[in-house]
Amino acid sequence: MRTIAWLAGIGTLIMGVIYTVISLNRWEWNRALFFGLIVLIAEVGLATGLILRRLPPRGRSPADKELLDVLHAARPEPPNRFAWMREATRRSNVFITFLVGGGVIISTMAWLIDRIGAKTAGHAGDQRLARHLAPIRYPDSGLLVDDVTALAQEVPGADDAQLRALLRRAGHAR
Repeated sequence: MRTIAWLAGIGTLIMGVIYTVISLNRWEWNRALFFGLIVLIAEVGLATGLILRRLPPRGRSPADKELLDVLHAARPEPPNRFAWMREATRRSNVFITFLVGGGVIISTMAWLIDRIGAKTAGHAGDQRLARHLAPIRYPDSGLLVDDVTALAQEVPGADDAQLRALLRRAGHAR
């Protein structure tokens, strides 16, 4: 683990220097400052690691073998939370019963929700949706206008009642 930490620190330092030089070469000052800060952080970290490595360990005395034996003997056994599963195999275990019962209850709830949803999303919902969509429906005559209607709209002063009725039916009344 220490080797990986040292390699990561050295790699960070080297890559920071490389990217600082690249950023300076491209005249990207903010990026160069950022990578320079990364180099400084890696350098301080590596220097601190080297200094701490040279110092003798303080406050650590070899552990007393007798004291360790007393501490290990005084430690309680960890509780076995699944001991009930090792008991008699003749009776149904609570865990299995709970699992199967929970599955049945959840399946029943899902079936009920599906049935209620199927009943409520029926004819009334379709009618309400049709009412909401009616203002944006396509005209009955379609989107294309025939040549006669298009030419009749461009004639100035056309005051024919039949022509107006025709244009109203096509959805292009003036």
